[in-house]
Amino acid sequence: MTLIVLAAGGTGGHVFPAMALARVLTLRGHDMRLLTDERGVKYAADFDPDGIEVIAAGGLVSGAPHRRVSGLLRLARGYFQARGHLRHWQPGAVVGFGGFPSAPPMLAAQHLNIPTLMHEQNGVMGRANIFASRNARQISAAFPHVEDVPDRAKAKLHVVGNPIREDIVAIGEAPFPPLSDTLNLLVFGGSQGAAVFARLIPEALSRLTGDQRARIRLVSQIRDENHAEAEAKLSALSLAGLEIAPFFSDMAERLAQAHLVISRSGATTVHEIAAAGRPAIFVPIAVHTDDQQAKNARLLTDSGAALLVREGKDAAAKIASHLTKILDTPSEVSEMASLARESALLGAAEKLADLVEQEIEQQ
Repeated sequence: MTLIVLAAGGTGGHVFPAMALARVLTLRGHDMRLLTDERGVKYAADFDPDGIEVIAAGGLVSGAPHRRVSGLLRLARGYFQARGHLRHWQPGAVVGFGGFPSAPPMLAAQHLNIPTLMHEQNGVMGRANIFASRNARQISAAFPHVEDVPDRAKAKLHVVGNPIREDIVAIGEAPFPPLSDTLNLLVFGGSQGAAVFARLIPEALSRLTGDQRARIRLVSQIRDENHAEAEAKLSALSLAGLEIAPFFSDMAERLAQAHLVISRSGATTVHEIAAAGRPAIFVPIAVHTDDQQAKNARLLTDSGAALLVREGKDAAAKIASHLTKILDTPSEVSEMASLARESALLGAAEKLADLVEQEIEQQ
């Protein structure tokens, strides 16, 4: 039985794949510990609390010099905290999942000659993973094409996909729901996505004809602060059905019922939609300077399983145009659904666990 340490934090996009790997490695008989920051703890609810250690973390932020210095000091503190834990635990390997909370443990492990592996969730390698890639033994990727990978790291790159929940995978194993007269439309996003869609979706649907709107059953994630305004606009459109909420705890069930999804294109979202075999219209976050989410979406847009709409003044008109075409040609969504499932990269957690065990056996 070998102890393996996971380094992940900051967002669910970094922590959820780590938790999926932890489940597989635990079933294989390994002991697990997690090094994360204060933000990452809430995403590790199913991890043994006694196996979680919180360390300091900070990003290399831009702006005022004092903010940059503060971020560097937090990273340095996190490094020494992680180094102390790793020297005490003596793990067989450390696996990092990107985000700045993963950088101190990865660097500390490499300085202690502990094997390190890393997983990159996005179509563009993040700065923390670029930093840690120099001495990582193995690098796994969620997407077939990853940009900004250092030349020295390309030979170590393995495409494994992104770990996906079993209830989402099961959706894609069932037949696609028949589309007769009513289109079940599911809209969701993160905190930024929900705010944007509260404005964008009512505007897009208002551009359809009354007959077209009467054929759409909408389930949409809307933040509390946007709920009243969005509900008033959507209720006035005479849709076939309407349900809005700030959060859906039964997302797998909602996804199983959907004929079409409109969402952001974060790494986990793209892989879950592919695994579920659902057509999508992706609206990537515009503020990412590396266009990360648009590049994530290529897993499905390149094959025609999904469509891409950029934020901007014509976004609502483009979404309305896509919806019109889908309503006029219902067979299109079932064809897109088949393409989505064919694009899915399944079994990522098992493949990543295999890489970890291979590295441990070679010591």
